Amino acid sequence: MDGSNSEVAPLWAHSRNLPGARHTLEDHLRGSASLARRFGSAFGAGELAEYLALVHDVGKGSCAWQHGLEEAEKQHRKVGVPHKEAGAWLAASHAGVPFGAVVQGHHGGLPELQKVKDLVHAVKTGAHANQALIEEAIARTAAVVPEIVPTGRIPLPAWLARATGLNGKLSRDLLVRMLFSCVVDADFLDTSAHFANTPAQVRADADMTCLL
Repeated sequence: MDGSNSEVAPLWAHSRNLPGARHTLEDHLRGSASLARRFGSAFGAGELAEYLALVHDVGKGSCAWQHGLEEAEKQHRKVGVPHKEAGAWLAASHAGVPFGAVVQGHHGGLPELQKVKDLVHAVKTGAHANQALIEEAIARTAAVVPEIVPTGRIPLPAWLARATGLNGKLSRDLLVRMLFSCVVDADFLDTSAHFANTPAQVRADADMTCLL
């Protein structure tokens, strides 16, 4: 290989839109994260929502997924390469296992917590069936979005720490579901904006006084 060309091929998140442009993985992760932070800030979890959206599609950084996207475009089919596990591992590691479920479930719905625990154990011990894909995807994506591997824990909302006992468990479960909504909505809006070739559209806040 000629070492004179140091240009690195971009990582893609989505196939070509009508004008013929693909969606870069960096733009999609950052765009989704920005939207999710806006949504999560309404209940004191903006930073956490932002991080979960930032890592939700990290698995698309693997060589296998990138090649799969090229083939999917040619054959008009789905990529067919797993991509949720890498982000779920990052979320569980840097925010907490319950929040790994948000990423693991962003296609198909929230999984049982035990499934996330099993994923964490398998990756931590190097025994996951897709171990190489997960590690490669994280390394390649971190090269363009280094924030996916933070130096410390992602802070949880202050109100969660004040809830203890049964209230604490219920509060955590409620938070997971609210964050799930933030990430799924942000992902959908950013992806739709790519294919429509327009900025992401977010409706104005509802006027709740009209309900009084």
